[in-house]
Amino acid sequence: MKSTWSWQRHIAPADADAWIARLSAAGCATWTLTERPNRARVLLAVYDATREPILALHGLFGGKVVSIAQSAWLSTKPTPPTRINAKLEILHDQPRKKAAAHQLVIPHGLAFGSGDHGTTFMLLRALAKESMPARVLDLGTGSGVLAIAARRFGAKHIVGTDFDPAAVRTSRQNEALNFPTPQIRWRRADVKRLAEKPRHDLVLGNLFSGILVEAARQITSAIAPGGQLWVSGILREQKEEVIAAYRAQGLQLTRATTRGKWVMLQFGSRRTPCDGDKRKASG
Repeated sequence: MKSTWSWQRHIAPADADAWIARLSAAGCATWTLTERPNRARVLLAVYDATREPILALHGLFGGKVVSIAQSAWLSTKPTPPTRINAKLEILHDQPRKKAAAHQLVIPHGLAFGSGDHGTTFMLLRALAKESMPARVLDLGTGSGVLAIAARRFGAKHIVGTDFDPAAVRTSRQNEALNFPTPQIRWRRADVKRLAEKPRHDLVLGNLFSGILVEAARQITSAIAPGGQLWVSGILREQKEEVIAAYRAQGLQLTRATTRGKWVMLQFGSRRTPCDGDKRKASG
């Protein structure tokens, strides 16, 4: 019987950026991070259909090698839905009948973002509570759940980007599970090299704090005047560093939300006098 091979290592959440950089340098384009209930460390894993690349990672970084029988993937038990609030519920298994208007189908998979992790949950709840602008950009889209939720709540022009091509494919597939026709523009992109035109009314970033800080200028440049930035993936002890990085770019912190050890930050950008003049002239 065929197996999938996996390299696994438990790491501290604060070390995730460094580990991902090591894996990228070793040629790994796809990886997963799994938070475990009541555990301080997260599970970093890489999967491959062949054994050799996994053994190579073991030789470089230690950890352990696991063989997963194909039957183990196929015999998983149904996963309970994740209820965000009364307006949104995430189903992780394909329903037998059409999903209700308040439900999205996002299967658990290799792309991050099924809705049950605290970082994704906070962003989804904010999307479900606040009015939806026209243009939305989802950075590090993973499973595409945030962009898909933005579409469900009425955004008309949505872009979802991820550095991992497997995540882009998964996002496109997940949109097709929830809507009969495609609308979201999915593309592979490096957040550190953003050059978005036109700019967006709302930018979402469920990213590690190190990336958020390093790419603060590029991310800010994607926000339209008067637009908003919502970021998550930030540990409590990293909060002030991220706030400082975006205040340095001229953004104003409007709200900080905490769920467990994770923080979501919401920023607003100022309108320039020219923007006000344009609105007055057009009115």
